[in-house]
Amino acid sequence: MKKYTFTLLIVLLSNTFISAKTYKGAELRTNSTFKYGRFEVRMKSVEMSGMLSSFFTYHEISSLADWNEIDIEIMGRYNDEVQFNTITPNQTNHVYEYASEFNPHNDFHVYAIEWTPHYVAWFVDSVEVYRQTEEHISTLYRAQKLMMNIWPPNSVDWAGNFDASELPAYAFYDWVQYYAYTPGEAETFTLQWRDDFNSYNPG
Repeated sequence: MKKYTFTLLIVLLSNTFISAKTYKGAELRTNSTFKYGRFEVRMKSVEMSGMLSSFFTYHEISSLADWNEIDIEIMGRYNDEVQFNTITPNQTNHVYEYASEFNPHNDFHVYAIEWTPHYVAWFVDSVEVYRQTEEHISTLYRAQKLMMNIWPPNSVDWAGNFDASELPAYAFYDWVQYYAYTPGEAETFTLQWRDDFNSYNPG
């Protein structure tokens, strides 16, 4: 009996039918919001200048003063870098450029974010590679959705030159899972759910 595996494909296409924007990038987000926890994904990013693949948490803002976001962003122009960032009130960035020992576009890797009241830490293939503990962490207290997408930033300095002739562009997401945070002297994370994208999940 054959065993089938599935991967979520997020794609950017040239938009020739809808006049609002020239290009459309796909996005997946949870209906639920989360306050603290561990968020993991197994993904392979797009390799293309002018493109960004992401895995992040985001609070639906009503003003810049409400901004809460925690990012893993992989720029298609680089083959040896993954960017980690927290974006705090008034859209203040705290970017770290992690020099990876692999090309994130060639193979799947597991990326994770741990978010607690005291720190935000990022993991690559189960190894912690960066942590923020500064004062701005205390401003990351708003419930956030878990999201992933692919899109072409307007900033050439950041994303590089975009060439539409290289479209379509793809990012691949194998699975995603969430662990709830338990505060206390020994802070722990408990697995709550996992989605292998084997079928459509309206949740």
